[in-house]
Amino acid sequence: MYLRALPFLVGAALLLGGCAGASYTVDRPDGDYDLEAMALVDDDMPTGYLERNSHVYDNQAWAEFVDQENPEAKQRQLDALGRVSGATKVFGQDNPGEHLGHAYLLVAQSTLYTSVSAAQKSLKKFCDVAVDEKDPTEEFKVTGVGDEASGFQSTSQVNNFGDSIDTVVCFRTGRIVHAVITSGLDGTQDVALVVKLAKKMLARVDAAFDAIGSGKAKATEVPAKSPTPRR
Repeated sequence: MYLRALPFLVGAALLLGGCAGASYTVDRPDGDYDLEAMALVDDDMPTGYLERNSHVYDNQAWAEFVDQENPEAKQRQLDALGRVSGATKVFGQDNPGEHLGHAYLLVAQSTLYTSVSAAQKSLKKFCDVAVDEKDPTEEFKVTGVGDEASGFQSTSQVNNFGDSIDTVVCFRTGRIVHAVITSGLDGTQDVALVVKLAKKMLARVDAAFDAIGSGKAKATEVPAKSPTPRR
């Protein structure tokens, strides 16, 4: 997935969760949903993890990031799925090679869709997380986060390091789908940690929605061309 394209080597069935009881507005203009404000921050992280980079991706930029062989076709697919834009924030430790007993990356991601229906469908398609659909995956149950939630682990090979496991918790709030992801070598996966981080992220999401309701939201313009992702 896209996490492993980041500089580590340098240093799905839908499972419905319980409704959290919140009411998430779905009819505001796209720019009112401040996806970046919904992300986790350094204070939410386990000790030693700090923000390394963040990006907002329109469909063109996300397609170029996840499918370098045929980005035009990927963009058409994203458009057809009702994806509007997404924001990711990546956290890591200094000198990750010295911490191989822990996840080498943690990521918070939010993706805005054109409708609730499109957002619901994305939960069945790895919730916009850039996993390789050919990699083995295993689902696990998640409850009590957002309107509905799901969880899965995806396994891939990292040359000279063995299996790398991505542990993902996804949850939906209205027409926005969020994901918290950890990537680490086999043996470092910690479902309880990812669920805990997802609940912390839900608090950030709720605060962003509260800002919309109070008229304090800062409109977030989706750039015509997002910054080139760091690889």
